[in-house]
Amino acid sequence: MRTTLKQVADDTGLSIATVSRALRRNRRRYSKNEEKIYASARKLGYPFIGDLDENEQLTIALVTEVHQGEFYSSLFNGFYNSSKNSESDIVFVNLAKHSDDPVQHIINLSKKYSGICLFLPNLEKIDYKRIREGVGKYPIISLTPMKNPTIDTVSFDSYSGGYMIAKHFEEQGYKNFGIISGPGDAVDAVFRKNGFIDHISEKNDLNLIWQFKGDFSTESGREAFNDYKNQNVSNIAIFGCNDHTCFGFMKSALENGSKIPEDFIIAGYDNLSFCDTFTPELTSVATNFDILGKRAIRTIENMVNDSNEIIRQFSMVPVEIIIRASTQN
Repeated sequence: MRTTLKQVADDTGLSIATVSRALRRNRRRYSKNEEKIYASARKLGYPFIGDLDENEQLTIALVTEVHQGEFYSSLFNGFYNSSKNSESDIVFVNLAKHSDDPVQHIINLSKKYSGICLFLPNLEKIDYKRIREGVGKYPIISLTPMKNPTIDTVSFDSYSGGYMIAKHFEEQGYKNFGIISGPGDAVDAVFRKNGFIDHISEKNDLNLIWQFKGDFSTESGREAFNDYKNQNVSNIAIFGCNDHTCFGFMKSALENGSKIPEDFIIAGYDNLSFCDTFTPELTSVATNFDILGKRAIRTIENMVNDSNEIIRQFSMVPVEIIIRASTQN
């Protein structure tokens, strides 16, 4: 007996109309309900056209400026891993080679690829507006958080990461906090800082007693330690807004005879592999690039299927804190 729409609807607990719409689509949209419908249709033997033919594979460009460091290798690897389980190929494009007019180059790339993911922290809002105007409804997203985004954004939940660190410090019994912030023009750095400070502000007995403006570099971490030493603060919990900053701070501190975590505790952000090899091991906020890549690719695929469905959405990928020796007395 032939499988009916009603059987698929009964199996998924969804309406016949919802099941019918999903199974008539030329391409999959990857919502939770529709994934359930596709799985049920396969199981029950109901024919549908929700999968792309092998010859219809999408090509998505990940556009960034490639720099040295583990962060970029993690980003590329996450997208590569995610693409293996999707209907799309990933192409990596180094925008640094086209720095004369990067916005125009991005607009030109839209004629070559099915969609574009941008990781360009230095682009300004006016640049994103120009990109949107230049590509129209073309599927394009940013991996860099921004306030009031002009284009759809998929990014890590930087605010929650900073908030988690402050909460962890409080749970360790600390009342006095410090922060080495990131670049002021990097929105993700601002979100990390805001999350950290907001948790402190919510508690009457917690105090932010020291701040230093860094730039995410190891050298700025070393400069931060010199400032910290000159300020004569003690018994403090310090959040470095990325791991490299913390490595620089900790190296200078150890060279100066400080002991960690006896003299202060410190935590970073990004959870680079060096967090496990540095002594003491560094507590850090972990970012899962496989999940980021999967969500970004699926967002682009959904845009290809229905260009009117996603408009200026901000999708945040959860983060988690990995606790190590640098914050454990």
